[in-house]
Amino acid sequence: MNTHLWLAFFITATAAAFVPGPAVLYVVGQSMRHGAHKALAANLGILSGNAVWFTASAVGLATLVAFAQPVFVAIKWLGVAYLTWLGFSAWRDAVRGSDSSQTIAAPVPTGARMWRQGVLLQLANPKAILFFTALLPQFVDPARAIAPQILVLAATSIVCEFFVLAGYAWLAARGGALLIARPRLARATDAAAGSCLIGAGIGLALAHPLR
Repeated sequence: MNTHLWLAFFITATAAAFVPGPAVLYVVGQSMRHGAHKALAANLGILSGNAVWFTASAVGLATLVAFAQPVFVAIKWLGVAYLTWLGFSAWRDAVRGSDSSQTIAAPVPTGARMWRQGVLLQLANPKAILFFTALLPQFVDPARAIAPQILVLAATSIVCEFFVLAGYAWLAARGGALLIARPRLARATDAAAGSCLIGAGIGLALAHPLR
C-alpha cells in the first residue's frame, strides 16, 4: 500500500490508542484488580474485537451498523450497562473488603473470561465503530486492492494498541501493587478499578451516533 498513507495511519492509530477511552479504562481497571499478567487477556480481547471490526470494515458491514441508528444505539447502551455492572461489582468488592474482620478475597476471573469481556466491550464500543467507518477509509487507496490494505492496517493497529494497552496495564498494576502492600488501603484498588470501569461506561454513554 501507499507508504505515506501507512505512515499517517501508524501515527494516527498510535495517538488514538494513547487517548484514554473505554478500552484503556477497562484494561487499567482489570490490571489494578488482578495484575498486568491477567490484564493481558483483557488486552487481547480488545484487540480481537478490533480484528472483528477490521473484517467487518473490509466487507462493508461496519458502515451498515453505524448508519443503522437503532442498531448503533442498542449496541451503545448494551456496552454502557455492561461496563457499569462491572464497575459496581468492583465497588461492591471494595465495600465488602472494608470490613477487616471478614476479609474475603474476590475470585480472580480466568483469562478466557477476561478475554471474552474484552471482546464484548470492543464490539459494543460505538467509538470503535466510528473509527472503522469514518477514519479507516481515509487511509485506503481505492486504486489498489482493498483487502491487502485492510490487512496491513489491521496488523499495524493491533500491534500499536497492544503495546500501548500493555504499558497502561503495567503502570496500573504497579500502582495497584503499592496499595495491596498496605492492608488498610487494599480496598482502594477495587474502588479505583470500579471507578475506571464506570468511567468507561460514561465514555460510551457520551458517544453519539453519526447524524
